[in-house]
Amino acid sequence: MPASLLARLLARRPTGGAAAAPEPPVDLQPAVEWQVCGICNYDCSYCIQSRRHRQGQPSAELVRGIVGGLSRLPGVWEIKLSGGEPFAFPGLLPWVLTGLIERTSHAVSVLTNLSAPAPQIADFCRIAGARLRVFSCSLHLERVTIADFVAKARRCREQLARSAPDAVFVVNSVVVPGRVREQFAVRAALHEAGLGYFPQIMKTKGGIFPYSELEAPLVQELVGDWRQAANRVPSFTGAFCEAGAWYFIIDWQGEAYRCRSGKRLGPEREAAGLGNLAQGTFARWAHGAPCPYAYCPCTVPAHRGMVRGPDGRPLPGTVSHPGPEEFPEAPARTRAALAAAPGDGGSG
Repeated sequence: MPASLLARLLARRPTGGAAAAPEPPVDLQPAVEWQVCGICNYDCSYCIQSRRHRQGQPSAELVRGIVGGLSRLPGVWEIKLSGGEPFAFPGLLPWVLTGLIERTSHAVSVLTNLSAPAPQIADFCRIAGARLRVFSCSLHLERVTIADFVAKARRCREQLARSAPDAVFVVNSVVVPGRVREQFAVRAALHEAGLGYFPQIMKTKGGIFPYSELEAPLVQELVGDWRQAANRVPSFTGAFCEAGAWYFIIDWQGEAYRCRSGKRLGPEREAAGLGNLAQGTFARWAHGAPCPYAYCPCTVPAHRGMVRGPDGRPLPGTVSHPGPEEFPEAPARTRAALAAAPGDGGSG
């Protein structure tokens, strides 16, 4: 069975860190999701972000402040860059990426729609180099054909092989209601090209989209029962989660929150706020806490080991594998563990 993404990240995590800083659990990868801009060059009909939130970008001074805040984190974290569309922000390479490489010791990952010109993507890979952990690209069939996307993805992977040979490269694609059958062609084309495929169930502000009776079995066949528990927008209510301590999100203005649910959910938003990195008011929690939210819309905290079981280890079924290898059949012990995991089948 291929190693999980978390295992691969942990294998590359240096030991130690700031002398006086507490160490994270050995089976957890500290991670930050930084929305480097709100702008996006796409306008997908199924985007969970409303148009009024798909705007805004930071100044060079603001980026310097955020990078300065990240430089003070203990040890080595994975900084995942997203948007909007990060490559639509002119400051991505000269301010964000270069700042992280020159002023911190952290690793870098990126989520992009892969629409940027090939030379810009090549420059990103070259600057990030061995510090690049995960290059995740989203296929949006409303904006590009499968053939064109696969051709560009293959060129991108070839660039990664030269600049960051240990980086994980994966393609994700939203399973859009009414167009579910298209995903079988996507999966076949990606597998034929030797590219990893991560089908994303369509999310709403309250959980997952209620697919029709005709399409629900197709979605189940694409996603599977065991390999992508976190993808199904589970409820981890009451489970201990290290978000706020070893995971947090930053918006393009520098405001930090425990997690995406904490940012979105009205009255609980203030309690989930961690301050502003650029203004010097940011402070992590000393440790995690039980999850108070009805559902978890993002796979990153679970995939990095934040959600913990009663035994103190990552909750069974949460550490999925969106890497480039083919998914094998789940062993019986894995299926049994997932069946026992609380609430991983719905929105809670």
